[in-house]
Amino acid sequence: MRILTWLAAIVLAWCGAPQGLAQVTMPDGSVIAKDRIDSAAAACKAGKADACLVRGLALERGIGEPIEINLAAAAFRSACEGGMGMGCEKEADIAARRHDKRQDLRLAAERWGKARTTFTTGCEAGNPLACHRLADMLANNSAMIDKPRAVTLLAKACFDLRFGPSCIAGSALTGLSTSAVRDPALATRFEAAVDPALTSACDEDRVGACAMLGEWLLGRLGPKDTARIAMLAEKACSGGAAHGCALAADLVRRTDSSAEGWDRRYAYLDRACAIQFGYCSGLADLMRAAPPIRSVDSGLIFLADIKACLAEAEEHCWRLYEPAARLSATELAQLVETFDQACLNLPRPSAEICASAASNHLERAEAVPASAATDRATARRLYQRALELPEEAEDNPTAHSEARAFLAGR
Repeated sequence: MRILTWLAAIVLAWCGAPQGLAQVTMPDGSVIAKDRIDSAAAACKAGKADACLVRGLALERGIGEPIEINLAAAAFRSACEGGMGMGCEKEADIAARRHDKRQDLRLAAERWGKARTTFTTGCEAGNPLACHRLADMLANNSAMIDKPRAVTLLAKACFDLRFGPSCIAGSALTGLSTSAVRDPALATRFEAAVDPALTSACDEDRVGACAMLGEWLLGRLGPKDTARIAMLAEKACSGGAAHGCALAADLVRRTDSSAEGWDRRYAYLDRACAIQFGYCSGLADLMRAAPPIRSVDSGLIFLADIKACLAEAEEHCWRLYEPAARLSATELAQLVETFDQACLNLPRPSAEICASAASNHLERAEAVPASAATDRATARRLYQRALELPEEAEDNPTAHSEARAFLAGR
């Protein structure tokens, strides 16, 4: 049975997570609290590069609000120009990742080069994160592959600077049987250094490190210390690290299939979703799989699907149509707005998403004559956007033909 009072909560989907929940977990495991995220936009405009980086990460990841990739790119650009290597790297990644006319490989190459220079300087000065980010680029970026040097940098960050993420990355890079830099002995050293480094960071209340350690322990072969992993996940989750909440939910899934276990999973994933929209797909899926003795409000599933859709989980965009015959006028308006944002603000929307967004406006134009002119103008813009994007439906692609037909006046 639908709970009508849920409609007030839909506004929160656009205003952000409940007070105190939306938080950014940084690469070193530290957590940036909501008040700093809220003030980051103004601080960035005032020229504070670190605030620009926080603002960019929040917009790129969907921290308590929908992803807005263009605003994220602008924030990263300001961070880069202010000397933040990670800002340069992130701006480059966005420029290269786009799959439409906004892709800019020349800008990406320039920004990656600037990031490399900045990280090199920082690493030489003893900054472990700079060493780690530079190693990651040299190990994974096809424009500058140098895996032997990446291993050297990871060794410095792990063994000399005790940076846990580098120990994990070093173990993976040197331990793979197919790796060009395979070194079983070195991989063993890296692996042995993971727990002490991340435990130290966790003890210093860098709660993202607690979650990272828990995930690493859970993923290792052999017996699991589930009590310790659960403790790490709980500390991370209560401290605002969304992946700690997701880890806690996964542990419950593995050990408790009862209705009470479902309740605990729901509580963890609800918190994760409130912190970062990317975890809302798991929450929506969990609600759809509720045990028979639990009654889940369909409106809450709809809200979780909205958030998941706006965090690049396209499957959940399409699921918004499932209850279409039962949607209220308010919910229909939210559906239309969600598809618009998915088309215009996500990094890699499909042509189908934009064509559906346009179709939503055309249907509303027929139903609401007072706004028909505005809706048709918006549909035109969305169909034009659809033509800039690749179609994902391989068997029967229709998005481009639908867009061309409308734009041609047919």
